[in-house]
Amino acid sequence: MTETRHARRRSELLPALGAAPYFVFVGVFLLLPIAVNLLTSVRTPDGVFTLEPLLRLGEEQYRSAFWNSTQLSVVTTVIGGALGLLLAWALATTQRPAWLRDGVLSFTTVASQSGGIPLAFAFVALLGTQGLLTTAIAELTGWNLAETFRLSSFTGLTVVYLYFQIPLMAVLMLPALSGLRTEWQEAAASLGAGRARYLKDIALPILTPATAGALLLLFANAFSAYATAYALAGGGANLVPILVGFFVSGNVMMDYSFGAALSTGMIAVITVAMVLRWLLTRRTTRWMQ
Repeated sequence: MTETRHARRRSELLPALGAAPYFVFVGVFLLLPIAVNLLTSVRTPDGVFTLEPLLRLGEEQYRSAFWNSTQLSVVTTVIGGALGLLLAWALATTQRPAWLRDGVLSFTTVASQSGGIPLAFAFVALLGTQGLLTTAIAELTGWNLAETFRLSSFTGLTVVYLYFQIPLMAVLMLPALSGLRTEWQEAAASLGAGRARYLKDIALPILTPATAGALLLLFANAFSAYATAYALAGGGANLVPILVGFFVSGNVMMDYSFGAALSTGMIAVITVAMVLRWLLTRRTTRWMQ
């Protein structure tokens, strides 16, 4: 009996030991930095505890930064989500030609993880003041695109963000779309439901939690993006990630406590989005089992 208990305990401990490196990684590189950031946001450089950095978030300039970041995130989430959902639907329902589907899927996977300085440079080389497309349009039509479109503007940042938002939405939605069983559509057809009725009463209700969860992840992804926006706009864009960079590593206005306070605000926004996504994902998983 004792040997049986020991064997049972060993069988229960083995999965936990296998997961131990993951929990160590999460603790060291996620939970610990968050804890240090929260502590820094309520302490002065002299070690005195204060709420002043957090209270400064209510000032007009910083409220505006959060509003601008939210606007940019919402716009790119809505547009990228709609176009990415269409792309995912096409990939899930189209099998031929196989080479085209595989090529689009491969590009989508890579583009969803693109960003930062390389992406910003690519768009500058294409649509910048002396970009290839800008120069070509000027030579062909005489119209200077740079006079009406700037990559550092809200519209320009939106276009650049869509480069990775659309593929990311497609990657997130592809498993959910692939999980729609053909038996459901066949059963609906046998009961007299057309394609539109099947989509309205069966497919969309099942896909709604997954879609909402993917949109929340897109929002968090855009809200926290830093390198791309900084490379394109620098200090010209009043966005929270850029302000954090100024206060943490700037040459003029370094303020670690307030930079941590701004990061705390971002963490709060992203945490809410991720918790909502987790709840929606749990609901989707039930349908797919």
